Amino acid sequence: MSRVLAAFVGTGLALAALAGPACAQDKPPRDLSDTLRPCTRADLLGTWEVVRMGAAPGFTFDRADPEYRPFQRYVFDANATARHLTSETAITPDEHRALVARAAAATWAVDETGRLQLLKEGAAQPETATCAVLLKEVASRQGGIPGLPGDLLLTHADARGKPVVRRQLRKLAAP
Repeated sequence: MSRVLAAFVGTGLALAALAGPACAQDKPPRDLSDTLRPCTRADLLGTWEVVRMGAAPGFTFDRADPEYRPFQRYVFDANATARHLTSETAITPDEHRALVARAAAATWAVDETGRLQLLKEGAAQPETATCAVLLKEVASRQGGIPGLPGDLLLTHADARGKPVVRRQLRKLAAP
C-alpha cells in the first residue's frame, strides 16, 4: 500500500472528507487502493474548485483567515506556478477570468507519494498537503456533495503531522 493511502488508513481518516470534517471513523477500511491513489503532476494541472472543506474536531483556526473562506479556486499550471483565490461569496466569471489572467503568486511540486508543496510568494517555507485522487464515486454519510472519480483530496496536517483540514477539489471544465 502506498504511503499516502497508509496515511489515510493509519490515522483512521479514510474518507472523512466525504463524511464531514477531518475526523476519525469507527472502523476505517484496511485497503483503499481501489478508492484512492496519490496525486501526480498530471492530475493537478488545470483549474480546481473547492467543493467541500472540513476541519478536525478541536482544531481551531481564525475564521477571518482567507484560507478558510467557503469559496476557493486553485489554478495549477504546467510551468509549476499556481494561483489561489478565496472568497466569502460565489466566485463570478469576471473574478475567475482575473484569477487566470493574473501573475502566479506561488510555485508548486508534487512528489511520488502525492505530497503537494505550495510555496507562496514571500513565504519562507512551503505549505504541504497530502494529495489523493478519488478513483470511484463515494457518497457522504451526511448527504450533500459526493466524491466523484477524479476529485482531489488535499489534507493539511499540523506541526505534529496530525491531519487538521481537508479540502475536496473538483476540476472545472476548460473555458
